[in-house]
Amino acid sequence: MRLQLIAFFALVCINFAIDFYIYFRIIRKTCRYVWLRISYWGINCLLLAAFLFAYALMKNHQDVDNRMVFIWFMFIYFLVYAPKITYFLLSVWDYVSCLFRKKMLRIFHYAGIVGALFVFGSMAYGAFINRERLVIRELSVESSRLPEGFNDYKIVQISDIHLESFGSDTIFISEMVRQVNKLEPDLIVFTGDLVTLRRAELEPFLHVLSGLKAKNGVYSILGNHDYGDYVPWKNVSEKLEDRKLLRIREKEMGWRMLNNESVYLYSGNDSVALIGVENWGEPPFPRYGNLRAAYPDLNDDCFKILLTHNPMHWDEEVISGTNIDLSFSGHTHAMQIKLQLGDWRYSPAEIRYPRWSGLYREGNQYLYVNEGIGCVFMPMRVGATPEITVIRLKCIS
Repeated sequence: MRLQLIAFFALVCINFAIDFYIYFRIIRKTCRYVWLRISYWGINCLLLAAFLFAYALMKNHQDVDNRMVFIWFMFIYFLVYAPKITYFLLSVWDYVSCLFRKKMLRIFHYAGIVGALFVFGSMAYGAFINRERLVIRELSVESSRLPEGFNDYKIVQISDIHLESFGSDTIFISEMVRQVNKLEPDLIVFTGDLVTLRRAELEPFLHVLSGLKAKNGVYSILGNHDYGDYVPWKNVSEKLEDRKLLRIREKEMGWRMLNNESVYLYSGNDSVALIGVENWGEPPFPRYGNLRAAYPDLNDDCFKILLTHNPMHWDEEVISGTNIDLSFSGHTHAMQIKLQLGDWRYSPAEIRYPRWSGLYREGNQYLYVNEGIGCVFMPMRVGATPEITVIRLKCIS
């Protein structure tokens, strides 16, 4: 509680420092009417009060609608203050220029305005348009180890749905299911984070997600958010019961969850192994995944497909000690911010994850990292559009 109070106090101080700067830099000089100046401060105080009120509603973690109110108030708050901060960081250099010349430059003032408008536009577009604009990415993976019976085998991957970010509105998820089924996949794999906090988020979507269909079924694994590790539970048994119910609900939807286990998929007389591990967590969170328990002989001659939520698992364990042919991961969301020009691309996710989006290859081993469907923390996707991945397996001699 003390840390929260300190954080809120720091937030208020930063807010009003930025507001005072903008007031003396712009508002006082351009607004002749007193009521406009008063309105400026009134709106800022009202915005902060609304943010604090929404936070009070959010304290009931079981109420998904209350959390959505908080999330959207939080977004609106940052939608206002992120451009303000951008303007401050750029325009303040006009004052720095006074150290070297008598007359203050105003070029950074205009740069700040352009930067603020860009940030505002990007955030608004990411929240109200791009967040629910599905993209289908299709590619192929070739392997000499793939049995002929699986040539042209179509796998559709979805990941990180985070149902909390849709509240109880099923329209977008229904469209996702329709788009996936339209692809007529042989196999559907889901690589974790169905929910953000609790199993209750899934309840409005049970019927919709039950509609996913593939010739060889729908297989899933757990992501870091599916364990309830981000919730202040009353006791451990309540947490374990929530996780158990999530697994039961996925089974009721017709999904097969692989918890450190494997199955064989068949096409004609040929077979491949599908391996699923629990989340390979990063400190301070537990490492539930156990690859050896899921498939003891990790270097046998069988073509192997691995579902592992965290792509860092691939670097640290998969390519170093196995001959697993193809791995699927999610987790990064590309930090929900991705810039791309031609072949060049960048995301803040690069700071933490060497493999953060798309197809990677080391020798004869492949990893695909899906950018996910839903959102965490901020209900927006700037560039990192919700993704459905289609991978066709190709047998080469």
